[in-house]
Amino acid sequence: NAYVYRIYKAIQNRRLLFVDDIGYFMITNVEDGFDGSAHYKDVKAKSIDIEIAQKMMPYIENGTYKFTSDETGTKKGILEIIVETLPLWTIGYVDSSVAEKYRTFEDVDTTMNCLTFLLQNIQDAYECIVVFDNINRTINVYAQSNYVRETEIHITQKDLVNSLDITENADD
Repeated sequence: NAYVYRIYKAIQNRRLLFVDDIGYFMITNVEDGFDGSAHYKDVKAKSIDIEIAQKMMPYIENGTYKFTSDETGTKKGILEIIVETLPLWTIGYVDSSVAEKYRTFEDVDTTMNCLTFLLQNIQDAYECIVVFDNINRTINVYAQSNYVRETEIHITQKDLVNSLDITENADD
């Protein structure tokens, strides 16, 4: 019918899918198929933080940057500089111990995307963990020392794990 056809036709690259309690995903690949009796589309989607990976780093002058803006708000922090290039994203929670840190940056590669810079350079330099809220499109930052909560649970191959497969994909 016409309704099903409209939905089928609307499935295309860069469309957003929303999954309750998980967040938004962007369709990144669509393949049309026909199996003899029905048309179908094979769809691949990536987490909405792919939007951050699609933005290139802005020019950052060599110098020392506080993580977030100073008290007067006259000088932007490194996080605000990056988030300004991400129109739909905002800054969420920032751990106070990370917000007060200063780090020096030199020769920041403007061919690097913002996601890579946040997950590699920022996390290393400020000793923090960047977490993306894919429902509200916020970037939350936690101090490494505050993020992990130790428990009395220990999982070892000898005691509990019978088999384990770990697959890494460079795109994930």
